[in-house]
Amino acid sequence: MTSIQAQIIDLDLGADSYSIHVEDGLRHRLSELLKPWNKGQQWVVLSQAAILAEYQSVIDELNAAGYRIECIVVPGDESAKNIRFAEQVWSQMVEIGCDRSSVLLALGGGVVGDLGGFVAATYMRGIPFIQIPTTLLAMIDSAIGGKTAVNLAAGKNLVGAIYQPQTVLVDPGFLATLPRRNVISSLAEAIKYGFIRDKSIFDTIEARFDDLLSLSDQALLSDIIAKSCRIKAQIVSNDQFENGERRLLNYGHTIGHAFETIQDYGGLYHGEAVLYGMKCANFISNKKGLLSDSQYQQAQRVLNLFDLPELGKVDPQRVLEVVSHDKKNINGKLNFILIDGIGKGVVSTDVDHSDIVDSLSTVQG
Repeated sequence: MTSIQAQIIDLDLGADSYSIHVEDGLRHRLSELLKPWNKGQQWVVLSQAAILAEYQSVIDELNAAGYRIECIVVPGDESAKNIRFAEQVWSQMVEIGCDRSSVLLALGGGVVGDLGGFVAATYMRGIPFIQIPTTLLAMIDSAIGGKTAVNLAAGKNLVGAIYQPQTVLVDPGFLATLPRRNVISSLAEAIKYGFIRDKSIFDTIEARFDDLLSLSDQALLSDIIAKSCRIKAQIVSNDQFENGERRLLNYGHTIGHAFETIQDYGGLYHGEAVLYGMKCANFISNKKGLLSDSQYQQAQRVLNLFDLPELGKVDPQRVLEVVSHDKKNINGKLNFILIDGIGKGVVSTDVDHSDIVDSLSTVQG
């Protein structure tokens, strides 16, 4: 893969402002890039076994450059996103000797980033952390914006904090070893931006789906990553605490999270669940007259390009039960994200239980 031009994307959050660095090969310059935060203190790399096995040289280079690095390993799937694992990480950090000056590096996908951010936000009332995403989904979405959380049995991401990283370091070179299923899941967050804000992303995915899936065109991949990061950065800069515009980023997630919860976070990847959720959201958008019949058919046709595992039979009442606990419920009203044509997301409080139940027909075999 040819080199990607280095790009820096800024988030303007006042005292919490930071930059996203996108550069191929960036992982080989971490000692230089992390230098502003290195004061000789204890550092922790939170990751998973497969990533550390593949990229041990990255850790070795940091240690050789004088960083005091200890690694903590957690599972790479949703099972890691709970209080039990957070407590294990806190305890290991105490044993390692971490204090309030320590820095946590979250090296992994969305699960590692969410858990790492939550641990950093709460350990000794908050320590600095840095996101180094290794999946496309994390690079374009979950590593950006400061949302940190763990799951409860009642629902996804119900316990967490808005806690911004010091920086996000994105190296597309990490994607070379990404399995096909992970790429499919990750592209869900990219097409989300196409549906809610920038139709050109939707058009690119429609026209170049196979090229994106194979990760064969570095310039194409770079364009999708940069466009997605800029949209996320702009929205978060405008609405850090999700009081308005940032709610648009939940498109596909309300029902998608319900599918994840029902399967105990063990059946579907996050992006796969969101893709199913997008199909439901599009059905409701069409039902409400926001999405024309032709646009609805086009949207569903593109979503059907994604090879998804069988969802299985879904109990509508169980979906409604989980949705009732969703974080987007405010004063008894569900803030549901619909699309008013492809490229324009809208917040609706006019989605009722019957709409959600009817939409399940789009995802049931």
